[in-house]
Amino acid sequence: MDQVRVIVKLIWRERFWVLSVLGTLVAVACWHLATGDLDKEFKSRKSSIESSFKSMRDLGSKPVHPNDDVNQGDMLQAKEQRENVLNVWKQLYDRQRQEVLYWPKGSLKPEFIDEIEKLRFRDPFPAHKAEFMRNHYWNYIENRFDGLLEIVQAQKTSERGSSSFGGRGGGRDSPYGGEEGYGGEGAYGGRGLAALDPDQENQDYLVQWLDQGNVRDELHFAKKPSAVQIWVTQEDLWVYETLLNVIANTNKLRKATRPDNTAVRVIVNLEVGKKAAEASRTKSRILIPSVEGIGGDDPYGGGRGGESGGGRGEMDEGGYGGRGGYGEGGRDDGMSDTDVLAHRYLDAEGQPYPGDAENFGIEYRQLPIRMKLMMDQRWLPQLLVECANAALPIEVNQLRVNPEQSGAGFGGGGSRGGMSTGRSSMRGAVNLPPDPNLANVEIQAVVYIYNQPDKEELSVPGLEEDQLAADTL
Repeated sequence: MDQVRVIVKLIWRERFWVLSVLGTLVAVACWHLATGDLDKEFKSRKSSIESSFKSMRDLGSKPVHPNDDVNQGDMLQAKEQRENVLNVWKQLYDRQRQEVLYWPKGSLKPEFIDEIEKLRFRDPFPAHKAEFMRNHYWNYIENRFDGLLEIVQAQKTSERGSSSFGGRGGGRDSPYGGEEGYGGEGAYGGRGLAALDPDQENQDYLVQWLDQGNVRDELHFAKKPSAVQIWVTQEDLWVYETLLNVIANTNKLRKATRPDNTAVRVIVNLEVGKKAAEASRTKSRILIPSVEGIGGDDPYGGGRGGESGGGRGEMDEGGYGGRGGYGEGGRDDGMSDTDVLAHRYLDAEGQPYPGDAENFGIEYRQLPIRMKLMMDQRWLPQLLVECANAALPIEVNQLRVNPEQSGAGFGGGGSRGGMSTGRSSMRGAVNLPPDPNLANVEIQAVVYIYNQPDKEELSVPGLEEDQLAADTL
């Protein structure tokens, strides 16, 4: 008992230190207990967060499997988008059909029109009507050229066989060749405008069209054309009408009443399809192998056609001419349907389709064109606006003004012949009065021709066939 008292007394006397040690031990114990719980909770929460991140990463790497409501909503959106595309496609096609892409009822028999209206572009003719349709169109197209002249009120030159751009060339004394000059017996050259139709020498006109003989030859067949040749020729005719309407509308804006106050005074050259692609001088151009009747990689060079149409020749040897082009025989009727279509249309990269152009476009086909004009350069913006607003939209890819001043020559071939002698020689050749505003203009462009709308080409993946058949435009 006495010992207990001694111990208690000692503790009381040293109570500060005893309490301090005891408090410290209690604090350490409490801290240890608290940190253990916190560490345990931290590890638990960390594991939960890492598990959530892992789940999100796994979810991102797995294919999405939406529910039926999401699938149905996506399908409705896809169908609505298809309907919008089809409606726009139909509007564009209908506009072209109404304004350009139609078969003239006054010139073609109803029987022909009824049959061809049932077909899509490039379809073969029905066997029981093929001979009638080919013969009837052959007769129709032979007399169609004068209608092109009327669009721009162009001065008419002589008939086939004396086209411009070609002939037998000549010497250096003439600006475009010697004895036969620029174009041989064509629209202008040594004999120049003497090649006008004798019945048309005193005609009223607004525009001189120098290579009209070449276009006239394109509308001439020495023998009955095939169905593909008819489709292509009619398409060319529609495009020529569009280009000439662009020129005519520009002259109307100018309020032209006579040749010396027109906006476009001279149509030097109009090219469509393969010839326009060959004539392109862009860096991305593909050189197209020459075909009989068409002059190699130059629009006026090297072919084996008739006397007219164009060899490339030098000024001092062959003038701006030679043999080539289509010549007296008109289109090369010996070409196969595959040759007719090869390199005629452009793909999405702007390169000519090889072969028979089976897939020349779903919604539209792209047809290259080239125009070379002599015009009042102040009206060039209006001309470009008319190109953009045409029923067959014309997308201008290259525009050159007075290219002969760059040394390339107006023909783009770079030879000493051609148009590189400048505007003054051209004016003299076509009897144009001096005008500082006149310029040589070369336009390389693409014409967009819409195909007949086909909703099967815009099918919605997953849509049942019976639903697709029930849909309407």
